[in-house]
Amino acid sequence: MIMVQYGYIDNGGYLVAQEIKEYTEQYRDEGNVIKDRTVTVEEQIDSYVQNGYKPVDPIDEDKLENCDENYVFHLKPYDAGDHIAYEYVKLFDVQKFKGEINNLKKALSGNDYKITKCMEAKLLDLPLPYDIQAVHAENQIMRDRINEIEDFISLNVE
Repeated sequence: MIMVQYGYIDNGGYLVAQEIKEYTEQYRDEGNVIKDRTVTVEEQIDSYVQNGYKPVDPIDEDKLENCDENYVFHLKPYDAGDHIAYEYVKLFDVQKFKGEINNLKKALSGNDYKITKCMEAKLLDLPLPYDIQAVHAENQIMRDRINEIEDFISLNVE
């Protein structure tokens, strides 16, 4: 099936687009008999062009897949005169690293109960239920990683 995309850039700078594909419609002929006819893409394009729509370039999937590990592409559509094209803006993937920080903070919070249990046991002169040195070392590794990620983000975000 043939399909194309036509669109325009609105006042806010956003792409407004419509996929145009052929479809079947029913109509009545002179004898009032219901018949089917195919409305082609070419037949539809004229009405879109009359309303200011232009052909939209397809997204280049190869460019999107060939991005560095810590980056993402932001597609920025622009009016290239006779068509709508995309600028592929490479951005540092801050969300990826913020997600890792959030996971580490959850893991740290998950260890809080171990520290609380150890404090209770110590106050009651009972044996510690967890190896507090190991808990502290694990927490410190997570804190160090959080600091490392935050430094990495600050170096890469403009």
